[in-house]
Amino acid sequence: MFAIVSSLVICAMIGGVFVSLSFNEGFGDLFAGDENDRENYVDPNEDIIAAQETIVAENPDDLEDLLLLANLLGNSNRLGDAIPHYERALEMSPADTNARVSFARALADGGMRADAELQFQRALQMEAESQQAHYYLAELYMAWEPVRLDDALVHYRRAVEIDPGTLIGERSQTQLDTLDGGTPAASPAPAGSTPAVATP
Repeated sequence: MFAIVSSLVICAMIGGVFVSLSFNEGFGDLFAGDENDRENYVDPNEDIIAAQETIVAENPDDLEDLLLLANLLGNSNRLGDAIPHYERALEMSPADTNARVSFARALADGGMRADAELQFQRALQMEAESQQAHYYLAELYMAWEPVRLDDALVHYRRAVEIDPGTLIGERSQTQLDTLDGGTPAASPAPAGSTPAVATP
């Protein structure tokens, strides 16, 4: 049983990466195309989701299983189905920052920007040093219409300050290099100098 669940988790993560890339890296909408494409679309996570739904039904109080199901649904463009599972997970463990960040990311991917922002802010109220929350909130602000550049820069800088050596720290620094010349807030300005002002 453990081997089956482990392989499901690995498959889910792989599936989630591909779906996340399609939404976040500009590879196009999975549901773009004509009506026939949408009717014939088969969710690559369908079997995994069905298996995970069975596991959750048998173990309704297992937080990890519940979050895995919510993430699978969110990554499969089934946000409406995912939301109740995220909400239940947060009822079970309201101080779980990772669960809240996962919920916020799913909301952001589903275009629910204001709701996603609220969940990221709540995560940061609970854990101000959450590098993931800072980075993905910055990404949310970059996807805002119009772009909220100043807000994004604040959170990219904070993500770099927390740990520049992680993948998220490196991605945040790359964004800073692109957006404002790579002047993170953590670098002290020389005495008597004027701080640089970011330009859009």
